[in-house]
Formats: sequence, C-alpha cells, structure tokens
Amino acid sequence: MSMMSRSLKAALLAGAFSVAMSTAALAADALKIGMPAKMFLNLVEFVAQDQGFYEKNGLTVELVHIADSSIPVRSLIAGELDISQAGMSETLAAADKGGTLKTIGGVHTGLHYAFYANAASGVKDVTDLPGKKVGISSPGSLPHVVITALMRQAGMSEEQIKSVQWVSLKGSSARINGILTGTIDATVSNYDPKAAHDKNAKVLFVVSKKLPNYVMTPWDVNDQTIAKKRDVLKRFVKAELEATRWIFDNEKGALDVAKKHFDYNDEQLAEFYEFYKVGGIWNPNGTVTADQAKYMQELNVEGGLQKAVHPAEKVLDTSIVQEVLAEIGTYKQP
Repeated sequence: MSMMSRSLKAALLAGAFSVAMSTAALAADALKIGMPAKMFLNLVEFVAQDQGFYEKNGLTVELVHIADSSIPVRSLIAGELDISQAGMSETLAAADKGGTLKTIGGVHTGLHYAFYANAASGVKDVTDLPGKKVGISSPGSLPHVVITALMRQAGMSEEQIKSVQWVSLKGSSARINGILTGTIDATVSNYDPKAAHDKNAKVLFVVSKKLPNYVMTPWDVNDQTIAKKRDVLKRFVKAELEATRWIFDNEKGALDVAKKHFDYNDEQLAEFYEFYKVGGIWNPNGTVTADQAKYMQELNVEGGLQKAVHPAEKVLDTSIVQEVLAEIGTYKQP
C-alpha cells in the first residue's frame, strides 16, 4: 500500500470516528420534561418521538406526566426537570417570589380547556358558580386561575369568587369524573369527546374563545438551564416545531400516531384533532409575546398569586425561538 493510500485511509477512518463521536455526543443529550397528565395535547411529543424528530435533533427526551400542575414548577426550581409544560401562571408566581424561571415559548400555548357542568347542577354559565362545588387541582393551580379569570371577565366580584366551594381533584380525568358522578357541579378540563357526549355532562363553551390571550402550558425553563444547555434547548424547540408542523400538514399520519397512544375511536380522534388545530391550541411557531406575558401576570396579580407585574425580560426569553425561526422559517397555515 502506498504512503498516499495509507494516509487517505487514515484520514477517512479519522473522519468516520469524528462523525461517530459527534453523533454519539448528540444522542447523549437528554432532557426531562414535566407535563400534565397524558392527554391529546401531548400528540406533539408523541409525534416527535415516534416520527424521529427528537432523534433527528440529537435528543433523548423523557416525558414525566404529573397530574398536579403545581409540582413541575417546584421540580424545575430544584433542577429535577429541564423544562416544565404545566402552566405559565405557576411559573410566573414562582418568578415573582424570586425563582429564576423564564418562559421561552411553546407549542401548547392555547387554552385546551372546555368548561364542563354536571347536567343536573343548574350551572349554565360562570355567573352561576357562587355557592357551587367547582373542581380544581389545588388552590393557585392552573384550573383555579382559569376559572377565576373567567369569573372576573364576567364582571363578578371577589366576594362572589370567594363564595365558590373549591374542591381539589388532582388531574383532568379526576375532575371530569367528578362532573359525571355529580361530586362537583362545574370545572374546566381538557377537551374529551367521551365526556362531551355523556348524558351527565354538558360542555358550555370552549375556554380559549373566552380567554384568547391566555397562555396555557408553554416551555418554562430555569435560567441555569438556559445558560448551560442553550444548544440542547434550541434543538428541542426545533424538534417540537417540526413535529407540530408535521401534524398540521399530515392529518392522517397524525391520527395514526394518536391511535397508538389514546383509547378513542376514529371519530373521537378526528374531533380531538379539529379542536386542537382549528381552536388554536397548538402553536406551530412557538411564540409567546411580551403582551401575553403581561396579561398573564395581571391575572396573577388580580388573583393574589403574585405581587407585581414584572418587565417582560424578567419572565420571558424569546431568543431561542427566534433563532430557530430564523433557520426553519415562520409557518403559515393554508
């Protein structure tokens, strides 16, 4: 073998070793994501896993489903989670108390809640809630904040809000079961076509139509994670945006993935898909604006969950999403 051939072979082997090491390094980048109890909202994450969007971006992602939306924020502060997708209001409240947390964007920004009432409760609107048993996860949790925001928007007084009998039921399924059994009179919970067509329940309205500026479950991150794992977070954002856009462009494929993860028939899955896509629940550009952050903080202040409205730069960092959008472009729905 000539010296040139040996040199070429050595160079090729070195290159192959370098590529292998780079791929291995990317594959070793793991993220742990705190999320609500498993629901159709998470189709984005299941598509990102099943269709290889996480893998393509060099990520191993662990999805941790937690029924109580107040827990992921505590885990985020403790460094037990890399990202929380459990509720912006809780993250803002923690930041107000000194927690170094920020929202960086999200694909689950729209309110995916429907407003449910037990058929025999006599509840026809939020104005009927005083004195009624209303299901929430816990005081200050996402369902609690949303219901009080709806009541304030309807012009109801603090005295009327305080007269509600708040009943703590952990997780969306527990609150829906409470409606079906009559344990509670009303609640907000993720949309469920089975419950929506049950004779014991009534869906009074889709909450996103009442509170269009509400940011539901974005990507919330500890400042230290942004500093130490910025590139990993960027690849995560890219993977989730790619998965969301794939869902928008491939209804049949998206529903095929959904069949593997959810116990619903084809008609019910199609109903879910329509609700989340057309309802503006999924966000294919991952943006959260300064105006939205201000609105969310104002709700928290009104509800006593934080003391003051802070500047956007204290609670929001959109730079990672903007970098990703500069690479993959802005998605425009047909």
